[in-house]
Amino acid sequence: MPFPRLRLWSQQQLARILNSMPSCCALCGQNGKRVICDSCSKRYFADRPRRCAQCANPLPQSGGASLLQCGNCLKQARAFDATVVVCDYAAPVDQLILALKFRGQLALAPVFAQMLRDAMLLQATAARLELPEILMAVPLSAQRLQQRGFNQAHEIAKPLARLTGILVRHDLLQRQRDTLPQSMGLDLEQRRRNLRQAFVMAPAASAKIDGCHIGVVDDVMTTGETLHALAKTLRRHGARRITNFVFARTP
Repeated sequence: MPFPRLRLWSQQQLARILNSMPSCCALCGQNGKRVICDSCSKRYFADRPRRCAQCANPLPQSGGASLLQCGNCLKQARAFDATVVVCDYAAPVDQLILALKFRGQLALAPVFAQMLRDAMLLQATAARLELPEILMAVPLSAQRLQQRGFNQAHEIAKPLARLTGILVRHDLLQRQRDTLPQSMGLDLEQRRRNLRQAFVMAPAASAKIDGCHIGVVDDVMTTGETLHALAKTLRRHGARRITNFVFARTP
């Protein structure tokens, strides 16, 4: 078994063991059986601000109920149709994402998926959000996947698929090269140039998405350019609609 797969298997087994044992809240350290205690859930995740229907950026309170999109989405076209998020990327929630992404705490991924499922159903009820027919995760490059040993977006997408009954596919898109992190202070044109031709459709995958609504899963949405580039590739190959399902949104 190749080392990255062995490491991922070991991390998954550890996550299952930890999930079955009494634990401490990942945010406040309080003893209990939940990864995030009820108190922290209410404190950090109960608030549901009005968000742009397309990119999920918080909307100004003074905008009125008729305001559905933020200024950025009104000024520049996005290849995706909608975005559902759980929370803003801000302290202390950002530490949960860093723990999953860089410290391999895979027990957090099903928790993120549960919260995303709840946000998805809440928005579907309130705004008649159309649920996707297929879920996929934002792919990592082969080099990044080998370094990390797992794709955090895949780890969220798998339990989200089980919770929703939506098919998840890992064979649609490939990330053919590494890109600079979009949070490195690049301007809009640099971000787009950074992502140019980053994603390619896997062989024979076009027939699987033609005319379908695709749900794209990721851990964090920063500028939205990665998801825009990915959605453009899906559009070129026949996707009818694209909705992002992201745990945290950088305001």
